[in-house]
Amino acid sequence: MKKRIVVTGIGIVSPLGVGMRENWEGYLSGLSGIKEFVTEGRGLKTYAGAVSGEELGKFIPEAKKDKTDKFTRFALVAAKNALQDAKIDDGFNKEKIGVFIGSAFSGLNIIEKQIKILYCDGPRRVHPLLMQNNLTNAPSGEIAIEYTLKGPNIGFSSGACSGNYSIIHAFNAIQRHDIDAMIAGGTEAPLCAGVFEELRRKGIFPPNNCSSIRASCPFDVDRMGFVLSEGAGVVVLETLRSAEKRGADVYGELIGFGASYDNNGDTHRKNPGFYSKASCMKQALESASIDSSDVDYISASGISGIREDREESEAIKSVFGEDVHKIPVSSTKGSLGFSIGASGPIDAIFSLLSLKKQIVLQTNNLVNLDPECDPLLVLKKADSRSVNVVLSNNFDYTGNNVSVVFKRL
Repeated sequence: MKKRIVVTGIGIVSPLGVGMRENWEGYLSGLSGIKEFVTEGRGLKTYAGAVSGEELGKFIPEAKKDKTDKFTRFALVAAKNALQDAKIDDGFNKEKIGVFIGSAFSGLNIIEKQIKILYCDGPRRVHPLLMQNNLTNAPSGEIAIEYTLKGPNIGFSSGACSGNYSIIHAFNAIQRHDIDAMIAGGTEAPLCAGVFEELRRKGIFPPNNCSSIRASCPFDVDRMGFVLSEGAGVVVLETLRSAEKRGADVYGELIGFGASYDNNGDTHRKNPGFYSKASCMKQALESASIDSSDVDYISASGISGIREDREESEAIKSVFGEDVHKIPVSSTKGSLGFSIGASGPIDAIFSLLSLKKQIVLQTNNLVNLDPECDPLLVLKKADSRSVNVVLSNNFDYTGNNVSVVFKRL
């Protein structure tokens, strides 16, 4: 018999702030975390969604501030919030609680800084914890150490889908093994000169002469590329039976998911991105044993990329057919930017809050819908309505795709 698995805790660190309330209220009021940004070392001016170091510092133990990379600190804070929210305490068997955290770039901040130190100041000046701080599993390991959790512990890396891959594998771990709960999600700190240089040369960033407010505008006809951001999203998963037994508050049930990859080398198809995105959503619906007409809201990946938003729109229209104009769609990237491996879990958290609060979110910074994204019902204003099932998309500009389905209890 399959276990029913629910989310009982959420934690979020984003350019809008630390914690559920700050992010939810800030987003609904239309705030943007995207600001003018100058890259360290190179002095390149651009736009980015940076997390406030001052605010984050309030939640980080002194012992961790200089001994961990930024992407690990984000995950530690998000995990702390999620565990407190879920009320996971010493009553749990720590050997049956695991941690799966994903990241695309891992500890790139410390790598960039320490390589510079190595060649400028010599090997004796290199940080003694360089190796353990840059590893993809550093956040999952630090979370386990901080809370003495002894269950399975893995760091996942699969581009922008790293965080959501962590969530679906955490689901499988509880489903198939003797695990009581999993802390899962994604974290990312990619605001480094090397990353900006690479993406700038690919021409997928908006120009520096646009306003920071309009730098990221998903599905808008005037969008010019995605805006890089940082942060973390972490959820606590456990069985419904466990949650009910201890009287835990439940945000929603994870009932299905799909995953795919764009085969960009497939010369027999003109648009492999469209096919794989459509396949991903179909898999998620089949996994959840629901029909497309059962979906009340689509949390789109909507990264504000010119090609990517059109591909996702086309894929949604293909999967949902005639019902597409009835189902509200929105993307959080207008306020939060694209936090790569953390973006999927952050969107999942906003989807769960929509289920809990019965509010469908707006797409901030959307002024004029791209005609090629019609007839999607992309919301410009939040809407209070009945929401029982949410499909949350997490599509990577390099080919990975993950869709998850949440249901209200």
